[in-house]
Amino acid sequence: MPDPDVPPIAVSAEGLPYALLRAGLLPPGRYLEAVRLVRDDGFWRRWGRTALLVLAVGQILAGIVFFFAFNWADLPPLAKLGLIQGGIVLCVAGAWLGRAHRMAWEALLASAAVLVGVLLAVFGQIYQTGADAYSLFVGWGVLILPWVALSRGLAPLVLWLAVAGTGGATYAAQIAIPMDWIGPEAVAALLALFYTAALALTELAAWRGIGWLRALWLRRLLATVILAISFVAAAPAVFDEPPEPAGWMAMALFAAAVAGLGFAGRRWRDLPVVALAVLAGCLFLNLASGRLAFEAGDDIGGSFLLLAAVAIIFGGALSLLRRVRTAMAAEAAAEGAGRG
Repeated sequence: MPDPDVPPIAVSAEGLPYALLRAGLLPPGRYLEAVRLVRDDGFWRRWGRTALLVLAVGQILAGIVFFFAFNWADLPPLAKLGLIQGGIVLCVAGAWLGRAHRMAWEALLASAAVLVGVLLAVFGQIYQTGADAYSLFVGWGVLILPWVALSRGLAPLVLWLAVAGTGGATYAAQIAIPMDWIGPEAVAALLALFYTAALALTELAAWRGIGWLRALWLRRLLATVILAISFVAAAPAVFDEPPEPAGWMAMALFAAAVAGLGFAGRRWRDLPVVALAVLAGCLFLNLASGRLAFEAGDDIGGSFLLLAAVAIIFGGALSLLRRVRTAMAAEAAAEGAGRG
């Protein structure tokens, strides 16, 4: 018999067998057969090809870097620079020739952009320019920015965002923080705001009809980065006694990131974004609970209090996510009925 406690939900074709199994409408022995019947094999083939391509490109680029590191003393300067520049030209030429294939276009342009950074690093080592690390990343980001703007590809865009963020972080670590121009918490806030702006702009562009920015993995990657940066900045403040003003600012930033991304994910009906925000909040609450638990009792008592707090926090989070998922499914079903 169907389980009366399981609410009716709208599911995808691939999720239908599991929903029927939970509702008691599908015998367990027929579950795998049903999965095979509705599985989107084309989707998984595309996903597998993309994953293998990413791994292959990453391994090849890592091999190029290690090649120069291992053979540094045996290569003349002209060979070092010439080989890298030749690789950049070949990647750009290959991207142009294979521009009809989106995966090849993005992979080769991203590889060329990575080799630009390798070229700058090798140039600095050959001529001992004495440049700080931040100048490498800033110059790298400036040089590849036109490629990113013209490529209309997610891989070059993600690379540029990583390079730009690293450039800002290394500038702060080498110049701004030692000169007391800014504190670490403010640096984390600026980085989180930078990636928040990137998320907002990409979502706005996708909403305005720029199709190549509609990939959900880009949204979820940026959300993960925002939450990670704000969490790392706020976590040490939990153990300060009492927290400094900068620590309060970091915790306020983290709370704003969790609340903002949770609300945005709910509006987007993107459950993974909501889950990321809830998980980050749970981890922070666990840190605070750990401090309070061990301050309230000895090691054994504090351990039991912490275990109880973890169970309550994650149990509440699971219940919240189930309610959110049910509400999203109900809204999707209502919209589908309205269109029908």
